[in-house]
Amino acid sequence: MPESSAFPRRAGNGGSVFLLALLAGLAAYFLVVRWFGADDDPVDRGFQVMNTHARVVVPEGTSEFPPSKLADMAVAAIREVDRLMSPFGEESDVRRLNAAEAGEWVEVSPETWTVVMDALRWHRLSGGAFDPTIGPLKRLFRFDGGELRAWPDETALAEARSKVGAQKLRFEREGMRLIRERPGMLLDLGAIAKGYAVDRAIEVLLRENVASALVEVGGEIRTIGMKGGPGGRPWRTGVRDPRKDDVLAVMEMSGGAVATSGDYESFFLFDGKRYQHIIDPRTGMPLTGAAASVTVRHPTSCMAADALATTLVVLGPDAGAEFLRGQALGLFSEGVEVDMLFLGEGDSLKRIFMSVDREGNFSSPKETPVEGWGVAG
Repeated sequence: MPESSAFPRRAGNGGSVFLLALLAGLAAYFLVVRWFGADDDPVDRGFQVMNTHARVVVPEGTSEFPPSKLADMAVAAIREVDRLMSPFGEESDVRRLNAAEAGEWVEVSPETWTVVMDALRWHRLSGGAFDPTIGPLKRLFRFDGGELRAWPDETALAEARSKVGAQKLRFEREGMRLIRERPGMLLDLGAIAKGYAVDRAIEVLLRENVASALVEVGGEIRTIGMKGGPGGRPWRTGVRDPRKDDVLAVMEMSGGAVATSGDYESFFLFDGKRYQHIIDPRTGMPLTGAAASVTVRHPTSCMAADALATTLVVLGPDAGAEFLRGQALGLFSEGVEVDMLFLGEGDSLKRIFMSVDREGNFSSPKETPVEGWGVAG
């Protein structure tokens, strides 16, 4: 009898334990949903990658995947570009090439090959204003926003200049192999890889039929559709004031890409002058007195916007206008818009706007008011 009477008590205890476990599980579920969002909730995810801040926004899912899964896929695409093209990391193609002996062929991934080939094309068409081998010169300076104590001596500058030049980076299409002709040459894809990472993430989302999204890596941005999908409102992104912690103008986007290059944070001061982190590959010198900011809007490619922004900082408004005019039916046959900001006396701003429309017509540079610039949807 004691044993038979004990069984119901054990059953009763088990039921209570089960009920308590169920309630605890439900409480945990609702807590997770409250704090982290359900799978079908809109996603706005920020993270660090490529030594900068990145962001993926997916307002709605698809019939196949919820927003959280789509965001995971976009983030993974960005991290893959970082893995392959970072100057560091055991699996980086760039690191392996820079660590190889001069004259040693290095096979790279299709993704790295695509970016390097595009960088070499920009180098050729820009007359050397864009150069992915600028690494040795960048190592001579510290662009940390502080005062440079001593300028590198001419011997060090001459040695670094001798290692720079994209024409010394040879390639072999079969096998996607690269080779550095000179010891000490350094491949640096920093002026183009972030834009490519954005494009790769957007391509992933488009492949999954995403109707609305925003991807940003270090200020390089590309969007899909309207915010919230068809019938929503345009995405809004700001052009930063180059000297103040403020938004200078707001752009509305319903597709397309935007990239900005300038001396916002990466610079140094020397002898009363501010020098940008962008180096003119033709002279080997950091830029001073150049555009404080160049913002490029491209209808289909963040990689193109990224590369063009850097190129135009180096070229300046006059040579930059000739470059745009010369490539109106080539690189920019889909159209492009450029906004250049120059600082005058007392930090006054001068804005120069130029563009190529979708028919290949070049709009000559003109000064426009600082209070914003027109963008097409």
